[in-house]
Amino acid sequence: MFRVNARILFVLSLALFTRLWANGEESSDGIELFETRIRPVLVESCYECHSVEADEIEGELTLDNRAAVLRGGRSGAVIVPSDPAGSRLLRALQYDDPELQMPPGGKLPEEVIADFRRWIELGAPDPREGSAASLETISSRAASHWAFKPPVRPDVTESDADKWATNAIDKLILAELNSAGLSPAPQATRGEFIRRLYFDLVGLPPSWEEVQAFEEDKSQEADRKLVDKLLESPQFGERWARHWLDVARFADTKGYVFKEDRIFPHAYKYRDWVVGAFNDNMPIDKFLMYQIAADSMIQGDEDRHHLAAQGFVTLGRRFINNPHDIVADRIDVVFRGMMGMTVACARCHDHKFDPITDEDYYALYGMFESSEEVQDEDLPLRLADKAAPQNVGVFIRGNAQNRSKPVPRGFPKFFTVSAQTVKAGSGRLELARAIVSPENPLTARVFVNRVWGHLFGEQLVRTPSDFGLRSEAPRQQAVLDLLAVDFVESGWSLKWLVRELVTSSTYRQSSQATPELLVADPENLLWGRMNRRRRDFEALRDGLLAVSGRLDKRIGGESERIDTEEGGTRRTLYAHIDRQNLPGVFRSFDFASPDAHSPERPHTLVPQQALFLLNNPMIQVVARDLVALLATEGSDDRVAELYRRVFAREPSAKELEQAREFLKRGSPNPLPKDEWSFGYGQISFSNERATVKIEPLNYFVENRWQAQIEYPEKGFGHLSVTPEGGHPGNRTDCCSIRRWTAPEAGKMVITGELARPSENGDGIEASIVSSRQGVIASWIVEQGAQLTEVELPVVESGETIDFVVGCRGNAGWDSFQWKVSLALESSTGWQKWSSQQDFRGPRPEPLDLWMQLAQVLLVSNEFLFID
Repeated sequence: MFRVNARILFVLSLALFTRLWANGEESSDGIELFETRIRPVLVESCYECHSVEADEIEGELTLDNRAAVLRGGRSGAVIVPSDPAGSRLLRALQYDDPELQMPPGGKLPEEVIADFRRWIELGAPDPREGSAASLETISSRAASHWAFKPPVRPDVTESDADKWATNAIDKLILAELNSAGLSPAPQATRGEFIRRLYFDLVGLPPSWEEVQAFEEDKSQEADRKLVDKLLESPQFGERWARHWLDVARFADTKGYVFKEDRIFPHAYKYRDWVVGAFNDNMPIDKFLMYQIAADSMIQGDEDRHHLAAQGFVTLGRRFINNPHDIVADRIDVVFRGMMGMTVACARCHDHKFDPITDEDYYALYGMFESSEEVQDEDLPLRLADKAAPQNVGVFIRGNAQNRSKPVPRGFPKFFTVSAQTVKAGSGRLELARAIVSPENPLTARVFVNRVWGHLFGEQLVRTPSDFGLRSEAPRQQAVLDLLAVDFVESGWSLKWLVRELVTSSTYRQSSQATPELLVADPENLLWGRMNRRRRDFEALRDGLLAVSGRLDKRIGGESERIDTEEGGTRRTLYAHIDRQNLPGVFRSFDFASPDAHSPERPHTLVPQQALFLLNNPMIQVVARDLVALLATEGSDDRVAELYRRVFAREPSAKELEQAREFLKRGSPNPLPKDEWSFGYGQISFSNERATVKIEPLNYFVENRWQAQIEYPEKGFGHLSVTPEGGHPGNRTDCCSIRRWTAPEAGKMVITGELARPSENGDGIEASIVSSRQGVIASWIVEQGAQLTEVELPVVESGETIDFVVGCRGNAGWDSFQWKVSLALESSTGWQKWSSQQDFRGPRPEPLDLWMQLAQVLLVSNEFLFID
């Protein structure tokens, strides 16, 4: 049972396939991407030649409606949904083919091309089909739309017939279940309940001692005391701040920029402000207002720290400093994040689905256009009102060069809330007031819905950032409206809301559904059971650090890199988030994209998740440290202590027996010697003989050896070695070097191909250098590919062969590919090596049996999932 590799793979299979997770993004998010990122580019760069209004339609291709895009033009289809590589439109945008380059006026920015690639990957969603509903029709439908009506506290039937319900939430849930002829699931065990609470409220696992104390407390107040303890923990703000940072598309960097610094100064202070606001139970209406208009709200120096709140608006992508895209992003994050409205869809035209006109959009645009960016020495980038605020005209079809007469700054007219028009200043303060106005039917509902989703695994409204006409009323709308009304009456208290939810019997249910429930309500729309949830990336990593004693619980401070060999020790909340170079482990575990507002995280099953848990050095370090914590000596007692640390419970008799059998096995075999190593340096000549002076590349990040944790780094540039090739540094003494050491003597044959794809720059110089024979061969490649074939009649055991690539003065665009094969004929026969297939990261020492046992437990279903 405890054959470690088979066991780990078996456990991982269970962990990853017990529950199927939907792969991909909601279709509404794809439409949002089209409306905010794709359609404006088509309007500005393509419609002049490829729309029905063009004087002459080039290539019989129109791009102004979905059917025409899919049909293509004279040369055939231009879009193959879900297949970027097969889509001619993307090839044209990339300028890879001299005969196929669009738009003809010049290549679009790389991040715009990346948006098109992502759009095609999502299936090229495009709402432009059929005749659009008129504004009058949309407004008529909107007047009766459930989400645009004020929430009203429902009548809650008082009944003593069933003691299951503990509050009004439960009574509404129970009524719906009973009307469907169903009953709620049994209660979760006390062990399941405390583990669930810790995961949801603080994002960390409970210790064995904490579980024991809770299980032994039989008082009626035990649950509430535990909830209150966790709500007052400083880790509460950390856990819930990360949820909000997804909404805020938080990152420490600006994304793609040219020559300016990529880092946002003091961005972490916005993150820390959110943590503090949640720990202090700041009223959420005030929390939202500060993030839009703190500069108009603070009263003196004692409130100055609240200016950091405006990072919500200012810390988005910089779009190569395109002001129109920056404002569009800010409007989008405010309205989708706070009100669940896709207002940015009205950038080029009246909204196709919701009662938002292009005049509404530019009334909001004027608010942000009337604000200037301010960079203080000790705060994130923030906003301040310009001395002379100005209204902005509608950009006709999204074209900034073709504007209507100015539109007064104000709130979308459909929503009849106070402070619709702006009398002074930018209008951001009026905007903030309108968003949290008691007359606004959306804001409280949207926030409550997000909180419900974090606690129950699914939202009541399954489109959490789109409450418009395309959204369906939730099956349990009465619950949503009850919570929205009571939430506002509580003083917009997050802690009140969380307490109300987690002390309900609905939350206390088991995740084990009855057969009747599964058949009648497979999607759990009636909430007759708890949803089983996989730990998100933050809770998984933080849990690993916690049980191994590695977790650094300091609150706040500058962001830190966690994509190092040992993975760091701070909570994942404090990880450095680089928009342009987000570490692969974040993407593998469904981390929210920092490029735009994230309504919710996708839930995917990909092989990289299993590979991380099996092979990542951090997991092995955690296993080592966990075993080092075990204080007991006897085998059974030590196994029990291991279970208590990982699962906060005692092992069963069967688990003890399995562990005994596993631990009887012998020590693991040592790792075989590796012939390859990776470094940087230069070729030196002494007494007419060439030698290579090499320094090791010490950092392995994103399947790449590099000189420093930062990449690129000022002193070394893009210096790296990768499976396919790499990049030389920006100095002549920073050549990229791949070294092979002969394990025995023989005859050597080297074959390969050296390629430099870019047409820019002055090329690269490559050499093969032997420690015994000097330079064997050299090549200069400016652009294209060059075969690199060499025969060595004699190679001695221990002789090194270096594959050295350097720049020729200008290190720009010097990314290269050099895939090398080596064949050695020795007295024992032929041996072969491949630079690509043999490429590897750091190789830690093999885990002993206790460490292997610890790793098995850490990658088990019980650790990875929350019941």
